[in-house]
Amino acid sequence: MPGYADPPEALLDAAFRLLASRQRGVEELRSRLLRKGFPAEHVASCLTWLEDRGHLDDEAFSRALVRERVKFSPRSASVMFTELTRKRINPAIAQEAVERVLEEEGVTETGLAEEAARGWIRRQGPQSLADLLEDRFTSERERARARLYRLLSRRGFRGEATKAGMQVGELEARKIIEHKR
Repeated sequence: MPGYADPPEALLDAAFRLLASRQRGVEELRSRLLRKGFPAEHVASCLTWLEDRGHLDDEAFSRALVRERVKFSPRSASVMFTELTRKRINPAIAQEAVERVLEEEGVTETGLAEEAARGWIRRQGPQSLADLLEDRFTSERERARARLYRLLSRRGFRGEATKAGMQVGELEARKIIEHKR
């Protein structure tokens, strides 16, 4: 390879162990290796070595993380962007990854909020579902609605997306209750 020696074996072993557990961004891996006490110049060489061989790629890591969130734990685009930048991914790469994956998956902010609500509803017990669907105002109904609202809010949904999530949550709860009858 051009202009640098292979990184020390112990450093490569540590890097591959960290990458084996899950994909990581360049800066996250750098930070983890430095915390393990490896010299900065060796870590830099190791990261370059890994990038040159395709084992480390911020763009692929970012897209994979966003795709995982879309499929298994829907959140707003802004929350996914923030999560990537907290992992020290370049903001331009993070923004491109979020936009690209949402387009490839054919999802919108509203669709993500609706899916988050469906997932929450599926994890609730019969009493929570019944409380959510009370026709009249009760403290139990409002408590159930507030829990769903807080989930959507924590995941970064606002305005129309939250409203759609709340509506879909109630529809999903009705389907589940009617199916069990």
